[in-house]
Amino acid sequence: GAEGGARTHVARPVPAAVKERRWQAMQERERQRKERLREQARVLKGQSRLPPRMEERAREEEAKEREAAAQRAASAAESEAASAAAAFRMRPIPAEVRMPMWEQMQLEEAGRAERISREAARLARRSKLPPRMQEEAESRSRERRAREERERIKADAEKDLTFTPMIRPLPASTSKPAGFRPKPPKPPPPPQPFELLTDAIKDPGGKGTLPAPAEKERVLRDMARDELVLPERRWPYLSTRAPVQPKAPPPAVAVPPPPTTTSTELRRAALEMDKLKRQIEEERTAQAEARRREEAKEATKKVAGALDLPSARDKARREREEAAARRRAFQREQAEKDAAHRTALGDMYARVAQRPFLFQQQGIDAKVFEETQAAYDKFESALKKQGLSDLLDLPR
Repeated sequence: GAEGGARTHVARPVPAAVKERRWQAMQERERQRKERLREQARVLKGQSRLPPRMEERAREEEAKEREAAAQRAASAAESEAASAAAAFRMRPIPAEVRMPMWEQMQLEEAGRAERISREAARLARRSKLPPRMQEEAESRSRERRAREERERIKADAEKDLTFTPMIRPLPASTSKPAGFRPKPPKPPPPPQPFELLTDAIKDPGGKGTLPAPAEKERVLRDMARDELVLPERRWPYLSTRAPVQPKAPPPAVAVPPPPTTTSTELRRAALEMDKLKRQIEEERTAQAEARRREEAKEATKKVAGALDLPSARDKARREREEAAARRRAFQREQAEKDAAHRTALGDMYARVAQRPFLFQQQGIDAKVFEETQAAYDKFESALKKQGLSDLLDLPR
């Protein structure tokens, strides 16, 4: 096609496997297999006589099968002739394939993203955080705006500073030649095995064990000695394996009193005088409050005696008696309720005991039903004898 235009669609050749009639071949093999089975069935039928009705049905099925085989052969021949005569023809390309759907989708997606951003900004403007978080967010926003303002002012102030220092190129002597190659790094030295000093320990007994029992005993003795007399001092702390013995405290040193002056003594005396005055004032206030309470108590007693009012003790005793009376009344009421409940329960048990058992009740109900049905039958027979059987059909 022309440059910049749509490319011309070129159909690929139809594969040879598509033109093979595999399905028809499978059907033909299945039909031949059925024919063989039917032939075997005919041979078996000829040897064993079937009932007339079954033979007639078998003949009808064979006739139908022959007609179906003839129709299949005719249709297969027609399809082969049609497929041989018809040439492959490409279908037209759908109009949806040539439409610029991808560009439209991109435009729609861009518009959707813009709508989403606008909606998010609107919700962000309307949303509010808790008071403490809102205050923190506002402080951060103020700091950010102040920082941006400082940067803007700095940029405005430095926009006229167009001085650029001249940078001289490196001299030719410092540049590396064309064929320069760095020296390869030195290989690390080969590792050397540690020299173990345990081989120097020999067993006097000649058993050759490492460490020797005698050497082990010596080490244990050294460890026991170290635990008693050897303190370890390691930075940044001090640790001892031996128990720490308590030490006597250092002797007390007599500290001389600080020197005093006349002004210091006067200030101390003034403070002590103020403290003493406050204590005397507090004691007077407490005594006055105690006298006021005693006078109020005496006045209350006089007023109660004049008005013949009960004292606090009598009032408390009266409240206790009333509470005891209410408690006795409640107990008496509860006892009466319990007695009534027991009486009702006894009556219920008596009624249950007088009733017949379930199977007896079922027998009684069945007998009553039978007698009622017999009475109905006798009544209907009497009506029929009197010629009033039409009354039986009336609605009840």
